[in-house]
Amino acid sequence: MSDYAYNVVGIIIGLGFLVFIHEAGHFLVAKLFRVRVLVFSLGFGKRLFGFRIGETDYRVSIFPLGGYVRMSGDTPEENVPANPGDFLSKPKWQRFLILIAGPTMNILVALGLIAVLAMIGREEYVIRPIVRSVTASYPAAKAGLLPGDQIVAVNNEPVKDYDDVRLVFSMNAGTPLKVTYLRNNVRHTTTMTPVQEESDYGPVGRVGIGYGIDAIVNRTQPGSSAAAADLRSGDQIVAVNGNPVQIMEQLAEISGKNIQKPIVLDIMRGAERRSVRLAPPKDAGDTTRGIIPPTIPFKLSFFPALRYSVQENIKMLKLAGTALGRMVRGHGSVKELSGPFSIAKISGDMLRRGVAEFLNLVALISLQLGVMNLLPIPVLDGGHIMILLIEGAARRDLSLQVKERIQQLGFAVLATLMIVVLYNDVITNWVRMRSG
Repeated sequence: MSDYAYNVVGIIIGLGFLVFIHEAGHFLVAKLFRVRVLVFSLGFGKRLFGFRIGETDYRVSIFPLGGYVRMSGDTPEENVPANPGDFLSKPKWQRFLILIAGPTMNILVALGLIAVLAMIGREEYVIRPIVRSVTASYPAAKAGLLPGDQIVAVNNEPVKDYDDVRLVFSMNAGTPLKVTYLRNNVRHTTTMTPVQEESDYGPVGRVGIGYGIDAIVNRTQPGSSAAAADLRSGDQIVAVNGNPVQIMEQLAEISGKNIQKPIVLDIMRGAERRSVRLAPPKDAGDTTRGIIPPTIPFKLSFFPALRYSVQENIKMLKLAGTALGRMVRGHGSVKELSGPFSIAKISGDMLRRGVAEFLNLVALISLQLGVMNLLPIPVLDGGHIMILLIEGAARRDLSLQVKERIQQLGFAVLATLMIVVLYNDVITNWVRMRSG
């Protein structure tokens, strides 16, 4: 399957499924309160096919990204006060539950996917947050970090591995960060401001730190060059062809440049230094020649998986809140927001990597879709909920004219934002395609 096909399939399955689930939440609760649902559509635009059950037209429409639910009397001009099946004829608490059901479904999907993946289990590479290299003139070098330093916290939030550190730095371009690290077991604190650079997925923050997987043998692939050389668990690789190495990426680079030739490893087995010869691999893509570096098994039972999912989703929410706060303060840019083409590319890349990676991305998008829809912005669910709360506090309904003005303002703001994001998305991806 081509890259473009993966991208199309990825965004249809991912984003399409999530919008459909969102609308299904509205639909189910509306049916529960006996609101007349006129249309439940999988997709947007022209009706392709479908069927009718009672008063509801269940249809598949031409554009497959998402879906929508149309309820009877869901706008003031359509509402008939005498009709108990109209949305606006229902009590405010019922309308509130119908509105909040969509975002709630997205949040539940995010929690469920992360929990299920944790229960299925996986083997994770161990990438400690230890600085392996520092690029000159970048923030880390200016802040005085050196190879061997171990980052333990950013902005007083503990970090457990490389992924934690990478996420924080990449999402905070232009924002000063308090970084705590250990050097020779002595705790130090410094400040770094990640610089913004373009990546395959848009602008990200960089500090010029290199990380890597420790060059230690965990086990070897049966029948591989490493197995034939009798490498054992715990062997520490200290040099390849006479070149000192600390991480597996260095070994893979040297091995890859000599893929048709034998290589010599210097290893430490306990206190003894040895040299071993690794034959060329059977597969030219096996640059580690069958060496599997340190990994940890990760698998949780039901309740620990739920707790883990809640913790991971809270962490993602904090990062999303940080990114939104940066934009409000003027430290960020709408260029950091992903449009449909970028989301399609990311979806396709994750789908190519495997089902687990793709489902992790779907969970992340689902969480953000749910939370964003709860923001008190007119047109979004959160905007409608805000109006309900205002009316409830005032104990009277706002006038039709006021509601129309609020909706028009919200639509104008969102439409402008969507146009800017789409423009940036098209231009960015066009430049990438032109530059190869």
